[in-house]
Amino acid sequence: DYRILEVDGMRQTEYRNRFIETPNQDSLYAHTRGRKIRFKARIRQYGSNLRSFLEVKEKTVHGRTVKSRVEREAKAGIERALTAEESKFLGIYYKYEGPELSQVTCHFNRFTLVSNEKSERITIDSDIVFRSGSKEESLGDLCIMEIKQERINRNSPLLEALEQFKFEYTPLGRMTSMSKYVVGMLLLDSNLPPRTYRSVMKRVRHMRENLH
Repeated sequence: DYRILEVDGMRQTEYRNRFIETPNQDSLYAHTRGRKIRFKARIRQYGSNLRSFLEVKEKTVHGRTVKSRVEREAKAGIERALTAEESKFLGIYYKYEGPELSQVTCHFNRFTLVSNEKSERITIDSDIVFRSGSKEESLGDLCIMEIKQERINRNSPLLEALEQFKFEYTPLGRMTSMSKYVVGMLLLDSNLPPRTYRSVMKRVRHMRENLH
């Protein structure tokens, strides 16, 4: 039903992210407070080709995720400060001043399965590490698998398999809605209130501690 996506002969790609946030952490709190309309911005570098993009993911009132992005200057990576043009691009989505480079980074490896019949991709992220200054948190052997569809299709073979264990811990884990950015922030700073992410963090910690 699925094939492994290959890019330049490689089946696995390294991803490096640096998140963008406001001084008041508006993006984080929009997630943990469960707001339907919210934004998340990041700089992402794909693989070893040094290409990087400024990306904004918008969650609409209808639950759809819309991603917009612009490519950064050559070799700008995830560390270089935002340019005036990049700040202008962010201003389209952030209706307040102050978005800036966060200290939080996330590195992981990803391989992607592509459906042979349906408009569907499945990404599997492993070796997930969050860093902020001298702090570091790893998800260890825990992987995050995400089903990506243009429109919800309950006939997906993988989705049907996961639905059978919707409320159970299994070797494939447990279905949930989550953001790696929010999980990383909450792992790195125990003083942040988890709010609607309380159950998600409980699952993450439980699985991380019980995987061998």
